[in-house]
Amino acid sequence: MFLREAFVMKFFEAVPSELFSPLASPNRALYADALDVLYAAYRENLKLPEETLYSMLRSRLERQLADATFEEEDIDAEELRDVSGRARFLLRKLCGKGWFEKERGSDFEEYITVPSYSSRLLELFHQLRDDSPVRGYSYVFGTYSTLKVAHESGAVYDKMAAVYGAYENTQSLIKLLQMVYHNIKHYVQMQVEMQQVNQVLASHFNDFGQKVVEAYIRPLKIKDSVPKYRIPIQSVLRSWTEDDVLLLDMANAALQDRRGGTLEDCRADLLRKIFWIEECYDNIEQGYLEEIDVQVRRYTRAATQKIENLTNRDQNTRGNLNALLTALSRNHRSSALVEQIQPVFQLYEQSFLSEKSLWYRKRPGKRTKAAPVLIQDEGPSAETAAQAAQLLRLEYDRAAVSAYVREWLGQSSACRSEDLNIQDDKGYIMSLLAVLNAKDSASDYEVMELGGSFYGNGYSIPQMQIILKSDSNKTLKMACLNSRRNGVDFV
Repeated sequence: MFLREAFVMKFFEAVPSELFSPLASPNRALYADALDVLYAAYRENLKLPEETLYSMLRSRLERQLADATFEEEDIDAEELRDVSGRARFLLRKLCGKGWFEKERGSDFEEYITVPSYSSRLLELFHQLRDDSPVRGYSYVFGTYSTLKVAHESGAVYDKMAAVYGAYENTQSLIKLLQMVYHNIKHYVQMQVEMQQVNQVLASHFNDFGQKVVEAYIRPLKIKDSVPKYRIPIQSVLRSWTEDDVLLLDMANAALQDRRGGTLEDCRADLLRKIFWIEECYDNIEQGYLEEIDVQVRRYTRAATQKIENLTNRDQNTRGNLNALLTALSRNHRSSALVEQIQPVFQLYEQSFLSEKSLWYRKRPGKRTKAAPVLIQDEGPSAETAAQAAQLLRLEYDRAAVSAYVREWLGQSSACRSEDLNIQDDKGYIMSLLAVLNAKDSASDYEVMELGGSFYGNGYSIPQMQIILKSDSNKTLKMACLNSRRNGVDFV
């Protein structure tokens, strides 16, 4: 309840509280037409003078304004007298409720400004009023082409932007499939109420055929096919996730584009979006397309039976029975007649077996509070501790660390973090132990921390310089110290 109240408060913080009151008045059809005129004027003019909107309202809604009664409206007698005054009242009403605002320009004329919330609502209202078929966007092909172009180019920013673009396209695709699924179920419910053959035929061929099948389902099956582009999309994304260096570069590009607070956040966000896209394309055929096909077959079968039933209802017993039962269901006073004829008919429930018939949803029982289970935190056993100590003595003792450092140095007397070329976990652990062992006076090398971190092969180590302890290296050490004081890197 608290979340619902918080949502309502936030909604009316975004829009005026009386924004929709004109659409709840007796003249709501007139106000809806006026909002459509406002939308047309807003789309046609960058700077919209008030007189232009007034002229459009007066010319396009002349008959509606003349027929309106404006009962219980705060309209003046002067405004009510003619069409021009009523058009002025519409302007005043819509402006007062927050659908648009007025501002005075440099030429001392009044101009109309449409807020962002009003612009979105006007766009939605116009789409609902528009009866022309809307085509589904090519979300699958758009995702494939974006990833393909980014994969073939060498720009890291293009790859990062392609991931976010593919994520938005996949979200839009899922929303489109959900809308199509529910739209089909809506047509099934509409068909139940139809009692004329022409209505069923018009709904099937004109509305369902054009607005659902041709607009959305056919492109998903032929042009914007998921099975056609699924494998290439997943292959490109999978190749990017397997390249750690590329992922790190993409995370850096996302960080520069302010898509996350830290480098790790950007990298995690990229991986999360990539894995979500791959999972969606794995489940989209079974979870969405097959369910839509089931609903289409159900609707087509119901439409065929409906047409056959309505056509032959006057020629067979089934039609007569249908007419009788329909008339009885509409007459609430026929309960006595229903009880009289009920013994005559023997109606049985029909059922069928499917792949889900043998599956039974397990219903969880009522949860009861049980006794708490005490968990004892046992430390490592003596045997485990001995094995760990032996591992440290054999592979990670001081001699092994010094040998690793000698291998890093090679023939030179100093090396830096980028020269270590760490390839595995053992090298990473040795780099950390080298820093710790350098503090021992018996160590034959020194480590100078330079500040910052170095990233390579998926590992992050401090920026540092390893220098051998010898008389000939005192000059090198002093040069490193002086370079750090002067803010210059010394190699």
